[in-house]
Amino acid sequence: MSSSSSANTSSQPSPSTSISTLPPTSSSSKPKVLLFGDRSETKFDDILRDVAEVHTLPRVGYAEMIPLIKDKVEREGPFIAFGGLFLITDNFPGKWDEGLLGPLAPHCKLYVGPGAGYDKVDVDWITNTGAMYANSPTQVGKRTADGALMLILSVMRGLTPQDHSVRSGKWRSPVKTLDWHTSTIGIIGLGSIGTRVATLLTAIGAESIIYHSRRPSPTAQPSWGYRSLDGLYNEADVIVLTCPLTVDTRGLIHKESIEKMKDGVIIVNVSRGEVVKEDDLVNALESGKVMRAALDVFEKEPLVHPGLLKNPNVTLSPHVAPAPDSMGPPMNGEVVENLIKLVETGMPLTPVNLTQLKDAGFEYGNKSW
Repeated sequence: MSSSSSANTSSQPSPSTSISTLPPTSSSSKPKVLLFGDRSETKFDDILRDVAEVHTLPRVGYAEMIPLIKDKVEREGPFIAFGGLFLITDNFPGKWDEGLLGPLAPHCKLYVGPGAGYDKVDVDWITNTGAMYANSPTQVGKRTADGALMLILSVMRGLTPQDHSVRSGKWRSPVKTLDWHTSTIGIIGLGSIGTRVATLLTAIGAESIIYHSRRPSPTAQPSWGYRSLDGLYNEADVIVLTCPLTVDTRGLIHKESIEKMKDGVIIVNVSRGEVVKEDDLVNALESGKVMRAALDVFEKEPLVHPGLLKNPNVTLSPHVAPAPDSMGPPMNGEVVENLIKLVETGMPLTPVNLTQLKDAGFEYGNKSW
């Protein structure tokens, strides 16, 4: 969820300013970069230190980080880039906005965050300072898709109600299962995660995959059918949510959209919790309109709707689809690699706001350090 913080006019370069132009920073011949955290524990750590002067900050929360960034910039800056290295066991600022990152502007030309999503990053403010924002989607995307496949297969087989049955001493319950070979599986959001989910399902024999995105995907396999949202709701036996959280997708699954779905549909969510109106999902589960659900994300996480907690037809996963305890090195390696590419070429690997920068009249990609 992007912050609504407005840009400070003192930190905005004019649109004609190249976003790669910097004043001299120090006597060092290497450009300076700032890391939230220390090392990614990948081969990229030493490469970054060969090409840049690396400064680090401890992993603390938003309020604690504000004075640390300000002090670091005043004593050691300016910095051409800022990267966040994430570990599930540590604090991490809940939002990236002007209040946190303001002291880095306008000299910082790249901000790199861990993970594919950036709904908690104020990309508009970053763009207004003439800087790029890059995510690190590849590794977390692959692992999230793997976790999604696990949830899809388990919920189609009814593993959670069978587990409850065994634990209650009833042995085997009469749980309806769905066959992924023949069931129609609808995927909403065919980005990197949704594409990998569809690819994995195809590899294990799923024969009927349909999807909806803002437009048909040029990388979709010919056997995957593009549908309108209403068409997907009408056809799918299982609906998998892998879409980003946007103005259009917030509350996408609600009473009216659920009514358009098949009776006994299964819903799986590995996108963002706010995509689903949980009150409406609970009502649909209790009525049987939705047969089962598997959720890795929640509307007000870490709080979980009590109606979901008590329902044996819901598989609950605490935002761990990508297995975050072992995800750190590969994901953080992507953050560091983005920084290396900026220093070496003037462009990161995975920028997300180049169109906005171009529309605002900023230049980018011209290495000048």
